[in-house]
Parts: sequence; structure tokens; C-alpha cells
Amino acid sequence: MESPTRSKSKKARKEKKRRHSTEPRASKKGRKSVGSIKEEEESKRVKFEEEKISTVKCLTFPSKYSTEIKVSVEEEDSATNPVMVSFPAGLPSSITDRSDATNDEDDNHSSPPVFTWTKARQASSKGRLIHGEDSTCTYTAGNEGRAHDGRKTKLYVAVYHKPSNTIKFIPSAEKGTVFALNQTVSSYKSSKSLDFSNLTMNERRRMVFESFGSSKKKKVLRSQDANVVEMRSVVGAGEGMMKALGKQMEDGNNLVSDSNKKVMEELSKKSGADLKYSTTTAIDKAYAEARRAFLPPFDEEASEPYRVYDSQEVAGEDAWGQISRIVDACIHKDDWKEAMQGKYGWPESTSKLLDGIGNPQQKKGTKYQIKTVCLVNYLIRFNDKASKNFMDGTPEELTKFLGLPKSICDRFLELFCAASYDRGRAGYATTKQLKDKRVIYTLVMYLLAHGKEMKAGSIEQLCLDMKIETRDAVSFYREAGCKCVKGKNGHTSISLSVPLIFPNPKRGKKT
Repeated sequence: MESPTRSKSKKARKEKKRRHSTEPRASKKGRKSVGSIKEEEESKRVKFEEEKISTVKCLTFPSKYSTEIKVSVEEEDSATNPVMVSFPAGLPSSITDRSDATNDEDDNHSSPPVFTWTKARQASSKGRLIHGEDSTCTYTAGNEGRAHDGRKTKLYVAVYHKPSNTIKFIPSAEKGTVFALNQTVSSYKSSKSLDFSNLTMNERRRMVFESFGSSKKKKVLRSQDANVVEMRSVVGAGEGMMKALGKQMEDGNNLVSDSNKKVMEELSKKSGADLKYSTTTAIDKAYAEARRAFLPPFDEEASEPYRVYDSQEVAGEDAWGQISRIVDACIHKDDWKEAMQGKYGWPESTSKLLDGIGNPQQKKGTKYQIKTVCLVNYLIRFNDKASKNFMDGTPEELTKFLGLPKSICDRFLELFCAASYDRGRAGYATTKQLKDKRVIYTLVMYLLAHGKEMKAGSIEQLCLDMKIETRDAVSFYREAGCKCVKGKNGHTSISLSVPLIFPNPKRGKKT
């Protein structure tokens, strides 16, 4: 139990403490209160009293570090008030470089931007425009000058003058508007790529999608660029085609060739039966020219079947010389047929042809037949290797890829391919027409390799080696003027006779 004496001493201490906290403290020696301050005991707030003069004293809490500061607030004047700006895209490099650089390096940096302050509209005093520029960028901003008077919070610029110990508050222009500057690079404006007056609609559309389009749309545009066909990539677009186009462009009236003009003039002079006959003759002439460009070189007036086609003319001088050297080197060996076929052997169709040939040193004309069989073997190999529509590489690289002698490979590329480009790669392209030309050359040379009789008992094995249908081979043989007969044993025989007769042109069905 607590004693009465101890309880009374506690109450005395509490009372003494309460009195001590409510009594005003005496100021220390040498301390003076500055300014006019009124203290309310209940609220414990400090009120500042402003004098009637223009200069106002800044009143602070009494402290040993306090000092007297004069405050001056100027009236609004649109002619002299400072303009507040901001740089959302970052401070100009001319300002940041100058702040980081030393005094010796100041001359190496560009000067800060210079701004111009103008009215937004000549007929109205409201609204302002700001334009600034430096060596690299331009800065623009503006306001309409409306809905500013209702603001309760104004923006001031405070300037402290240390000698007079005065702070001057200057109101910012345009009721405290902060102009957010739009930054653009000056060099972009002078670029020719942005001259929209000279751009087509497709170019403008492409620029929009490249800047704001999705990744999927950009991928589509890149695909469209990859699918653009250049003039040099067109098969057959060589010097002749370019010269013909140039000639037509030089003379706008000569848009029709001389041969077509001649046929048109002849048809215009005739009528009735003569017109029908002349039309048929013109068609036959055109078809004959197309046939001569498609078939191997032939002599339409030959007296013997084996004189219609010539394998030496097909191979050319260089390739035929290469084949002759190979044959001459092999026929003097004991097993010349095995030497001719080499280590890897020949296809079954040409191997059977070679087995049916007698000794070349005893029979006249056999050497020519062996060379023709050798040419057929190279044609079958080329037909098997060059199956793609485009082969990239130089003639030297394709010689290794196709496994052919250089002169023979060059001749086949000249006959059955066209120099072209595909996706930036140089090479040789093969169209459907060139593939058919390659097939019919091989078929005709195969028939010629059977000897002067110009008869082949079966072409089924050749079609298997060339990977073509027998009915397609029959169609090609008929185009070359050959007769095709299917025997009772199911084999198709081919023969050629003179005079040479070609099939009539195929007519399209009337619709």
C-alpha cells in the first residue's frame, strides 16, 4: 500500500511541471525578435502582417540564424513578364553540353536555342506562340489565351538579390502558362525523302506502314518487295528484247513488226477464197518457224532418213570435239565398251545401245554412232541433274554439279537454259518450253543412235531412264516427224522416213 507522503510528493511534482510549461520563456541574452508576429495561445498559429508599402518584410520564427529579407511582388505586364517553358523530350544538347563542359571547351559547342515570342492571331491580343531553334532542332509551342483568369494558383519566378537582401516575385506570362515545347530535327525538313509532292500513292502508303504499321504488315511489305520481278530476271529478256523495245520507243508509229505488217497488207488486198488461203499460209509459216526453233536442226529436203538430223550439229564444235577425244581414247582398248562406260556405268537404255554396236575399227560409220550414243548418255545425265527450275552458280560450278565435261556443259546450258537471277543469285533458269526442248533433243538423238535405219524397236526403257511417260514421248516423236507404232507385245516402236512430214497445227476448240 502506497504511503500518503509519497502520494503528495508526486502531485507536487506534476503541478510544478504544469506551471513550468504554461509560463512564457525568457529570451536569451543578445537574442532579438524580428518582424511583427502575433501568437494565439489557443491555435498556436503565426500570422504575418503585411505593411502598406510596396516592399514587404519576410517574417520568420525567432532564431539565431534568422535575418531580415525584403519581398517585392511585381504587377503583371505581358511585355516584360518571363515565359515559362518545358522540354518534354529532354533539354537541348547545346544546354547540357555547355553545363558539363569546361571553360576551354565552350567554343566547341553550339549556342543555346533562341526563342521568338509572337501573337497567336493578329486580330486578337489573346494567345501566344513560341518558336525557337538552334543548330540541330526547332522548338514550337502555343496557347489559345482562354480560360486563364479563373485560376487561383498563379506561377511566379522568384529572383533573389543578395546585396540588397531582396526576393522579387515576377508573375509568369500568360497567367502562368507553361509552354511544353515540341521538338523536331531541322535536317529532316530539308530531306528529299519527305517531298510528298513527288511521291506516288504506293510510296506514301509504304512510308506510313513502315512508321506505324504492325510487324505483320511490315512482313507483308517485305514479301512484296521480294516478289518484284526485275527486267533482267525474265527468261529470254536479253539484248534482242531490249533492242526491240528501244526501237519501238524511238518510233511510236512502228509498234507492229515488219513481218506482221506484210501479212496484214497481203490480207487486206485479198478476199473470199484467196483470203482464206492466205490466212492458212501465214499460219503455216509461223508454225514452221516455231517448229524449227523447238526441234533439233533438221534438213527437210534430205534424201535419206539418217541425214534429216545431225548429232554433230546438235553438239556443236567444242562439245563434239570433246566427245571425239573420249571415243578415240577408248576404242583402241581391248574392252572398249567397258572403258567407255567408266567405273559407274551408263543407264540401261544407252548401255544396250552400246552393246549392239560392232567393232568400230572394222565397220564404217560405227564411230559416228558411238559418238551419238555418248551424246545421248550426257543428255540423259543432264536431264536428271538439271531438274530444278533454277540452278544458281557459274558455268564452272555447274560443271562440277552436273558431272559433265566443261565444253559439253556449256553447250547444254546454251541450248536448254537461260541466264537469269533469282533473289539476288545469278544462275540459269529452265522454263516448261526449254524442258520440252531438252526432252525432244534427247529422244531424237536416241533414235539417231540406232544407226542409218533410223528405227527403234522400243522406247520404254529410255522413258524410264528419263522419268517421263511413254505417251508424252510418243507425242514428242510425232512432232519431230516420226511414226509411232505400238506392237502386240506392248512395246512402242519409232521410225523416221523421208520425205519428212510434220503434223498439222493443232486448232483450238471453238467456244
